[in-house]
Amino acid sequence: MFKCLSTICLLLVFKMASAQTTQLQTADSLFQLQQWKAAGGIYTIALKDTSTNALEWNRLGLCNYNLGRYTIALKNYKQALSNKPSAFLKGLDEERIARVYGRINKPDSALKWLDMAATSGFSNITELDTLSEFKTIHQQQVFKNIYQKIYALAYPCTTMPHTHDFDFWIGEWDVYQTGTHSLVGHSLVQSVSGGCSLLENWNATTANNGKSLNYYDVNAGKWEQDWIGSAGGSQRYLNGEYKNGIMHFNYESTANGQKVTGNFLFYNIDKNTVRQYQDMSTDGGKTYTVAYDLTYIRKK
Repeated sequence: MFKCLSTICLLLVFKMASAQTTQLQTADSLFQLQQWKAAGGIYTIALKDTSTNALEWNRLGLCNYNLGRYTIALKNYKQALSNKPSAFLKGLDEERIARVYGRINKPDSALKWLDMAATSGFSNITELDTLSEFKTIHQQQVFKNIYQKIYALAYPCTTMPHTHDFDFWIGEWDVYQTGTHSLVGHSLVQSVSGGCSLLENWNATTANNGKSLNYYDVNAGKWEQDWIGSAGGSQRYLNGEYKNGIMHFNYESTANGQKVTGNFLFYNIDKNTVRQYQDMSTDGGKTYTVAYDLTYIRKK
C-alpha cells in the first residue's frame, strides 16, 4: 500500500510539474507577443509564491509594469532577485526596478538601483538613451557617472589600454607619393565595431581599391591588420606596436615561390599628416628594398 501511495504521489507531482511547464510555455508565447494581461494572468497562476524560476518572475514583473501595476511589478522583480538569477538576469532585474522608480518619480531610488545594475554588468546603453523613465535624471551627475560605467561595459574597447594607439590614422585623407605632389589615392579610415577596430577604405587614382581591418588583439597584446584588395591580393600584418610615434607591423608572404618578409610602418607626423611605409626582403632580412612610401594629408 505504501509503495502504491508513493507511486501515486510521484505521478501527481509529475502531472503538476508538466501542467506548470505547459502554462509557462503558453505564458512565454503570449509574453513574446506583448499580450501583457493574458501572459501575466497565466504567469501568476503558474508561479504562485513558491516558484524559484527567476526568469519567469522577471517576465511577470514586466507584464505588470506594462499594465501600470508598479507596486506588484516591484514585488515580482525582487522575487526574481531572491531566487539566485544569473549574472545577466540580476542586472536586468535591477535595471527594471530602476525603471519602475523612474516611472513613479522616485529618482534617488532609480539611481540607486541603476548603479546596482551597472555593478552587476548591465550593458544595454540604448535603454538609458531612449527610455522615458530615465529622462528626468539624465542631467544629474550621478546618472552621468553611472552612464559612463554602463557605456564602458557595452563598448569595452573605448577604455581598454592600447585600443586607441592607432586613432591618429582615423580620418579622410588625400594620399601622395612621399616627397612629391603626385596624388596616388584617397583613404577614409573609420573607427568601427564599438571602437574595437579601424576600417580603412582605400581608393587609388587608378582602378584599384581595397579595405583593411585593423584591431588590437588583447590575447596577443599586439595590433594586426588584415588587408584585401580589389585585384584579389591579401596580406596579414602582425605584431603591431605603437612606440615613439610609429605603429610598426611586420609581415611574411610568398611571391613567385620566394619567401618575402618586411616592415610596415605608420609614422604619426602630426595631427594632419601620416606617413605609410613598407619595405621588403627576399634574403631573410639581410637587405631591404622599399615597396612603397606614401604620405597621408588630412582633408580639410
